Amino acid sequence: MSGPTRVLVLTAFPAIGGPLPKLAPLVAEGLQREGCEVRVAGWSAHSAGNEPLVAKLAGRSGDLRRVLRRVREWRPDVLYVATAHNRPALLRDVPLALSLPQGRPPLVIHFHGSESDRLDGRGWAPFDTASRLLVRRAAAVLLLSEEERREWRRHYPDVRFEVVLNPFVPPQAAGEAPLRREGDAPVLFCVARLIRAKGVFDLLDAFALLRRRIPCRLQFAGSGPEEQALRRRIDLMGIEDEVDVLGYVAGDDLRAAYERADVFVLPSYFAEGFPLAVMEAMSYGLPVVTTPIRGCADHLVEGENALFVAARDPELLAGRLTALLGDPELRRRMGAANRDKVADFAPRRVMPAYAAVLEDVARSAASAQ
Repeated sequence: MSGPTRVLVLTAFPAIGGPLPKLAPLVAEGLQREGCEVRVAGWSAHSAGNEPLVAKLAGRSGDLRRVLRRVREWRPDVLYVATAHNRPALLRDVPLALSLPQGRPPLVIHFHGSESDRLDGRGWAPFDTASRLLVRRAAAVLLLSEEERREWRRHYPDVRFEVVLNPFVPPQAAGEAPLRREGDAPVLFCVARLIRAKGVFDLLDAFALLRRRIPCRLQFAGSGPEEQALRRRIDLMGIEDEVDVLGYVAGDDLRAAYERADVFVLPSYFAEGFPLAVMEAMSYGLPVVTTPIRGCADHLVEGENALFVAARDPELLAGRLTALLGDPELRRRMGAANRDKVADFAPRRVMPAYAAVLEDVARSAASAQ
C-alpha cells in the first residue's frame, strides 16, 4: 500500500441531531491531520423521530446502494462506520457488512454505546446472531469504555476490540462567568434524550426530596418519547414552578443554560459509551453527578470530577446533591478540575489512536491480497 490511507467515513445525517453529527467533522478533520484522505457519507435515519416504514425501507436500501457505489468508484482502503449497537442500527449495518465483497474494503465499526450487557443470553436471539455476524465481519471494533471491551471480549475473544475517546472541542464561550444573579436558587441541569434509561424520572424523584432541604431549580434539556410523561409527572407532583422542561436546545440557548447551571446531573443507566453532554458540562466548569458506568467510570475521578451514584436510587441521589449544594468549595474545585480535564479529549490527543487502528487495518488487508 502506498500513499495516504483512504478512509470512507459513514456517520449519521445532521438532521437526526444527537452527538454523531457533531463528532463527524472532528473525526474527519482529525484523520486528515494524521495524513489520511477522508470522504464522509450519511448512514443513519434521515430525520429525527419515527420514520414511516415505507420511507425507512426505501431510505436504507437507497443508502446501501449509494455507499456501495462510492466504494466501487473511490476504492477506499478502509470503511469506518460510526454507529450504535441496537436493533435499528444492526438492521442497517449487517446488510452493509454482508455486501462488502470478501471484506474489501476492511470494515471498522465504531459503537457509540452498545448493548453488550444483552449478549449473555438475556437478549433476543436474532439480536445476538446479528451482533455476532457484524463484529466478526469487522477488522476492528472501536468502543468508548473498558467496561464494554470486557463484555465484548468475554463473548468474542477472537475479535479485535479497541477503546478510543470521542474528540471534543469546548464551545467558544465555555468558561465565561455564569449568567446568574446573587441570591438565585441553585440550578441542577440535565441534558439527555428523555427516556427512562437516562435516569430522568429518578432525577425528578430525587429533586422532590431535595427541594424540601434546599431551595433549588431543575432544568431538563432534550426531547424524546418520554417527554410528555415527564411533563405529566411534574404536574402531578405539583412542582411545575420549580422544574423546566426546555425541549431540544442548541446553540446559544444551550450555552446560556449551561452557564446558568450550578451542577450537571445525569443518573443514566443507558447503553452509551461516554456521554457528550458530560464533556460539555465539564467544559463549562460544572461539577458532575452521574453513575459510575462505562466511560464515566474510566475518565472521571470520584470527588475530583464527579460524585457517583448508583442507578435507580433517587434517595441516594438526593443525598449526594444535598451534600454538593451545601459545599460551595467542593463545587468550585470540581468545576475547575473538569475545565482542565476536557483537554484530554482534544482531537490532537485522541485522533492519533483512530488513525493508528485504521492504517493498521488497511496495511493488513493490503498485505493479505
